[in-house]
Amino acid sequence: MIIRILLLSGLVAIGWLVFLRRTRLPFHIVIVFAVLAFAGVAVVFPDITAEAAQFVGVGRGVDLVTYLVEVGTLFVLLHYYTKFVELERRMTHVVREVAILRAELDRLAPPAATAAEPAAARDA
Repeated sequence: MIIRILLLSGLVAIGWLVFLRRTRLPFHIVIVFAVLAFAGVAVVFPDITAEAAQFVGVGRGVDLVTYLVEVGTLFVLLHYYTKFVELERRMTHVVREVAILRAELDRLAPPAATAAEPAAARDA
């Protein structure tokens, strides 16, 4: 019983943190809370996962949950990897633009006078 209470408390804590950090679209928040609700039902009624596993053709409910977690983790990793690659591409584009603009400014701006040049001009 204590394990169930700890698991449910952990799920509530995750939900609370997601609720506090509402920077995502409402669709993402709904998905997170749906997953948390499913996890809560699985904690309170573990027989449901065993029945779902039998329906799908997996041996035990724990195995079904493990497979779902693995697939979900791979999906999240792939999602963030593609976002990382896209951000890296954008960053490269921005750095190239800044380098081109800086080169144009250096080409168009007159060279800055150094400290030795004004002294030489005064002496003449």
